Amino acid sequence: MRDTIKFRIDHIDPLGQGVSKGGSSVAFIEKTLPGETGTAEIYRRAKGVLFGRLSDPENLEETSPDRIEPECPHFYQCRGCQYLHTNYKTEIDFKEASLKRKFTPLLTENTGIVVHPATNRYFYRNRIQLHFDFDLKKIGLISSWSGNLISGKDCLLPSKELDEAVKNLYRKNRWIYYLEEKNITGKGYIEIYLRPGESKPVISINKPYARGGFTQVNSEMGSVLAKLVEKSYLKYLGREKSNLVLDLFGGNGNLSNRLDNAEVKIYDRYQEDKKEVSIQNQNRTFVNINLYSNNPVNQIKKSLANSIKTVPDLIILDPPRAGVKYIESYIATLNSPFIFYISCDPATLKRDSITILKNYNIMEIHLIDLFPGTRHFETLIVFKKSTIK
Repeated sequence: MRDTIKFRIDHIDPLGQGVSKGGSSVAFIEKTLPGETGTAEIYRRAKGVLFGRLSDPENLEETSPDRIEPECPHFYQCRGCQYLHTNYKTEIDFKEASLKRKFTPLLTENTGIVVHPATNRYFYRNRIQLHFDFDLKKIGLISSWSGNLISGKDCLLPSKELDEAVKNLYRKNRWIYYLEEKNITGKGYIEIYLRPGESKPVISINKPYARGGFTQVNSEMGSVLAKLVEKSYLKYLGREKSNLVLDLFGGNGNLSNRLDNAEVKIYDRYQEDKKEVSIQNQNRTFVNINLYSNNPVNQIKKSLANSIKTVPDLIILDPPRAGVKYIESYIATLNSPFIFYISCDPATLKRDSITILKNYNIMEIHLIDLFPGTRHFETLIVFKKSTIK
């Protein structure tokens, strides 16, 4: 049996955990809401801080009026979702409050956060990973509490096409025969995903994540994000055909795909040939550069030798959670009048923003909910060089 702790939740932190400040230690309790009290299981201690979980709502003494019955039967065992025990409006309020707390010191009085809620709370993911243990003949999502596998066929997040493909793997244990055909045993994972514009899911086994090309897991809200990028681009830079746009960490170029009036160079680490150009935009070029290598900025500068200009009008940044390495070098060397920074991690976004704000001002900040049900979301910040009127 695990140790337990009595709690009273003060507020929700950026990780979707309830914060309890009573007693001698601060405790972070998952699956709780502000104002709630009860008993939680402690699963970790670190530097005097306790981490716990509400394994069953029956352990609540005082219940928030915002609490609802989760539609997912595995919500209290799975750590994939954080907010299915409350309504979607409250979830959005938590996310907005979290972003405001993080960025309020950096924002002027006239710069508010524009929130873009998701259209659908469920059935939106175009990619899912299921872990398997061939010896135990089990497949599913890993429970962080026990390490056991939770059935993935009940997950509410995969899109309708993906949901059917997942359920098909479970029918008569077809996933076992699928692995046997490929002589795969032991432990591993199966990734099921949809390629852009296709309706038939692709299945890969023990392959690198997003090996078929990175795309946003929520296609509908990913389109909302791309339209916001286009709208801000037209607002600040217009439709000049002489514009040069650098799309860094660009993947398939989905964020710059709508900028069909500019020369667009898309930079990322590509395993496959990306010499093809987009049908929508004949001025797009994919450039294979590891943006976490040494001197990536110098490589970028060399790639501009045959461009219409050597100073970009706009830099789009969409890095992994680690943020942008060599951010000072990008600013000083490329000297772009505008930076659009897209991030799924507010902490590293704030860190990099502090550096950017030495030479730029924040014009807009948007919260786009690409990950309903979870603590995650995307943020778009439009930066304008402070010397530009």
